[in-house]
Amino acid sequence: MRKNGAVIAVGMAAVLMAALGTTLTGCAGSEPDAIAATSAATASPTPIPSGTPYDLSVQRTFILSDGSTAPGCVQVSVVPDPQTDDGTSADRIKRARALILSRNWDAEPVSLDELSADERQHEKDRGETEGEMLAGVLSDHISKAVTDAKLMGTGVSLRGHVGC
Repeated sequence: MRKNGAVIAVGMAAVLMAALGTTLTGCAGSEPDAIAATSAATASPTPIPSGTPYDLSVQRTFILSDGSTAPGCVQVSVVPDPQTDDGTSADRIKRARALILSRNWDAEPVSLDELSADERQHEKDRGETEGEMLAGVLSDHISKAVTDAKLMGTGVSLRGHVGC
C-alpha cells in the first residue's frame, strides 16, 4: 500500500508489503467502523500514470484516532499482466472490474488496528498521515476482495493510487 501507481500485491496488509513490496499508497488509522462516507465509489476516467483509466475511485472521509476527520482517496484499475497471462485473463479482468464496482467501499470498515505497531510506525516515519494509512488499508481490502474471488494473478493485476 504505497504511493502513486504501484501494483497492488496479493493478500492482506503484511502479506502485501512482504510479497511484492509494491501496493497502493497509504495505510490506516482509526477505530474499527470509524468511518463516515462522503461519496460513492464510482468508475472514473482519471488516468493512472501508465495511462490506464481507473476502474474505481473512492473518495471518503475517515474518522481519525483523535476523533477528527480527514479525507482519503483510493483509485484502482484492473489491468492485464502480460508477464503472467496465459491467454485466458480477459474474463477474469471483466469479473474483477465488476466485483470492485459492486461493493460499497464507502461503508467498508477500516482500522489502524489492521496494521502492526511496526507497520504504523514505519508509515508514520515515511510521513504518512492517519488518513493516508486508512486509505491504504482500504486499498488492501480491495485487493483482498479480488484475491479472495480468485481473480488475481494469471494475467490479472491491480494498479492504483492512494492519496488522490
